[in-house]
Amino acid sequence: MKLGTKIIGNFGAMIPLWMGSIYKVDKETKFMDAYAIDVKWENGSITKMMTSDLIANGEGIGYMTEEAYYG
Repeated sequence: MKLGTKIIGNFGAMIPLWMGSIYKVDKETKFMDAYAIDVKWENGSITKMMTSDLIANGEGIGYMTEEAYYG
């Protein structure tokens, strides 16, 4: 994951998609093979998560990269 990578939050049930991007990468905070990232959303809020929280195939409810969501 790189700074600026676009992230989408998909929560289903006709809730609008959240659009944001990675603004901080913390490779010192690790859990198994994942590390911490901070996502800043369009509304200015920040979500702290691990890279393992991202849905790799873009299917389902949760957080994913823009590439996975549209791919």
